Amino acid sequence: MMVLKYMITDTDLAEGGLGPPEKEDDKPKARAEPSEKKVISDWRRGAAAPKWADKSSRRNTKLWFLLFAIVVLGAVGYYLWRADLLSPALDMLPTGKVTVSAIVYGEEGASAIVNGSVVHEGDTIEGYKVIKIHREEVEFERKGKRFKRKIYE
Repeated sequence: MMVLKYMITDTDLAEGGLGPPEKEDDKPKARAEPSEKKVISDWRRGAAAPKWADKSSRRNTKLWFLLFAIVVLGAVGYYLWRADLLSPALDMLPTGKVTVSAIVYGEEGASAIVNGSVVHEGDTIEGYKVIKIHREEVEFERKGKRFKRKIYE
């Protein structure tokens, strides 16, 4: 923003008082002061305020920032809500040598063939407890850590 330091009047423009002094004796000419000066520009009164100084524009900026933050945080929240962050961690746990050959649903409920033995939910085989038998996978627990195994994985 540019601020004017001097008041410019019609008489200054007419007399050429804004430039360097003329060569005659290197002294500026004395000017006659008119009784009434017409102000062309005054930095104290007529300067336009910067746009950011207006309170309503500040409110609008804050409103736009708030809306932008809501949209961004909403998108991040939706992504985290939809993402299954626990399953990849369960799949990466070391499982040893547990293989699920088949899953069978019968009169007694769901059963699975694990390492060649038929097991039901709650059974323990080779230190692994069968927690839940799902349609395509079996959930195991050993030493407090859970993991899942699919058929022939």
